[in-house]
Amino acid sequence: MGVRGLVFSVVAVLAIPMLATADEEELRRLQGKWEVIELVEDGHVIPQNAIEDWLPSGGRVEIVDNTIVSVSPHDGKREVKVFTIDPSEFPKGIEIRARDQREAWGIYQFDNDRLVICLVDHEDGMRPDNFSAREGSRRMRMTLKPVGRKVAADTKTTDQKEPSEPSTAQPLSPHLASDQEATSLLRDSVWRYKDAYGALVISLKGNGTFSTVRESTQMRVFQKVFVRAPISCGDWSVKSGKLWLHVQTSVDPTRVNSKQPFTLRVVTEKDLIFVDSVGHVGQAVRVN
Repeated sequence: MGVRGLVFSVVAVLAIPMLATADEEELRRLQGKWEVIELVEDGHVIPQNAIEDWLPSGGRVEIVDNTIVSVSPHDGKREVKVFTIDPSEFPKGIEIRARDQREAWGIYQFDNDRLVICLVDHEDGMRPDNFSAREGSRRMRMTLKPVGRKVAADTKTTDQKEPSEPSTAQPLSPHLASDQEATSLLRDSVWRYKDAYGALVISLKGNGTFSTVRESTQMRVFQKVFVRAPISCGDWSVKSGKLWLHVQTSVDPTRVNSKQPFTLRVVTEKDLIFVDSVGHVGQAVRVN
């Protein structure tokens, strides 16, 4: 998949460690709606009036926590991807992942109230060390402007220009409209997310019950075998924007009769992004 299809049509393991304080401040600057106003791909300057057709997102995205959400202006399809940043690098580093696979990596910086990102498919080259996207580099450089707000300035780049026309971006929100919508999307669904122990599969049944199964690879008799072990079951519901799991049986006795809340960020036909009770952002992928 080329970089064009990766960028901002944009997830990863379910439990992503909380960012360090410095990273959190940098991440805060990235939050909100953005519009691509300049685009250069492999040396080719894409006219501003062609960006909407060039990018699957139409050039408009929203960053929520460490996820990038876009809605196609052509078919209404919603895409979500996870990104990580490393502001300690110079230039600052960014990596985009989908379903636990690295898709693109690059660098970014703030130019006045603009955000400048230079990316390359991780299979097409090393992480860029400058913001050039000359022909043959297979890089994409984009400049984005915030929609409806200002952001703090960063170091100045030398190759940026002001947009010639005002933004026409339409409001974009990845949040669920109602608990009823979330319930409808989650009913009779099976989701999988990966963690350090393998993968956890959760089934949300139409009758309001759920079950979880741990999938892992274990070494037995000098060979690796695939193991599926039941973990817990109980009831589920959606209330006030949260997925609640009421655990009735569990291999962990301390979880029996407990209620586990997960704040819903995004639910699509393929991806579920949420924040758990300790503030970790995670993603599960639908498998049925």
